[in-house]
Amino acid sequence: MSKLMSYAQEFLETIGDQLGYDEQNLPEFKDIEMVWRHHIPIWEYNGLTEEEYYGVDENEGKTMP
Repeated sequence: MSKLMSYAQEFLETIGDQLGYDEQNLPEFKDIEMVWRHHIPIWEYNGLTEEEYYGVDENEGKTMP
């Protein structure tokens, strides 16, 4: 595994998963340290609210994962 992949995997295992990131939705490499240090959730990183990022299920009124 490359050093970049190891770093990304460490990010996901340490905090990334909890903040909503996954292997297909990582912050840009240059931003990972900032996201890690400041615990920036995926929706905030993308400039959205949690509701805007996940959307709302109109049938149940709950946010969708």
